[in-house]
Amino acid sequence: MAIDAATLRIGVGGFFGVLGADLRRWFGRRGLFHLILWVAGINGFVYSVVATANMPFGPLGYENLLNALMLFPVFAGIILAEATVVGEYRDGVASWLISKPVTRGGYVAAKLGGLWIGLSVVAILIPGLVANWWLPKVEPYRFVTPDAPPFGRFIVALGVTMVVLGFFIAVTGFLSVVIRRRGPVALFAMILWLVLRFAPPQIRPSWYRYLPTGLFKADLDVNSWIPGMEYINGNAFDPVSAVWATVAVVALLVAGSMVFYRRLEL
Repeated sequence: MAIDAATLRIGVGGFFGVLGADLRRWFGRRGLFHLILWVAGINGFVYSVVATANMPFGPLGYENLLNALMLFPVFAGIILAEATVVGEYRDGVASWLISKPVTRGGYVAAKLGGLWIGLSVVAILIPGLVANWWLPKVEPYRFVTPDAPPFGRFIVALGVTMVVLGFFIAVTGFLSVVIRRRGPVALFAMILWLVLRFAPPQIRPSWYRYLPTGLFKADLDVNSWIPGMEYINGNAFDPVSAVWATVAVVALLVAGSMVFYRRLEL
């Protein structure tokens, strides 16, 4: 039992070592560069839709913001998760790292976890907070100036978006471990996003909102707002069960990635 405990301590230490190294990259100088790009990109996109005549049919600012955060960071997470797992496996980086005191399962879990935390802060939380500061101060084209939502509700909506990001990082990570081919993995994950976001109501069952899919639509109407937008508008937070279901699915996918990664030949 003493050997098992020592092995466990080494594995946990290796996990946090890999996780810490990834987070230092996200929140160091390189991360500052990404932060500037994400803040400028997300807020520039929302401003171009809301406050100019480029899209005269554009909806209100907060809906544009949440839809942008549900799209661009998620697609970036898919591409980066595929590159992290498949790219480092093919380049031999993974085999070098696993020669250090870190288990294979701990390595892949740390890489996916570090990517999720980094992107959540750099691409969702901070750009969202910046947009929340200036959105109520501009007059959207053809629409009234939006009122700033209660800050707590806005943070919850950003949190739901982070859960969605974690779901797609976990899906991509699992497929990358199983398939280990760049291209098909990212394509499948992006198609899955499109299906969940825009699937017509005819093919969605009544228990749609009780699964991870419930984070993408407030109801079965194909044109409905995402649940985070419904909550910002003062409605009840319906997709509580969808959040827990998504967390459970993410845990299962990460656990599956850890199991399959242990069987890879490095």
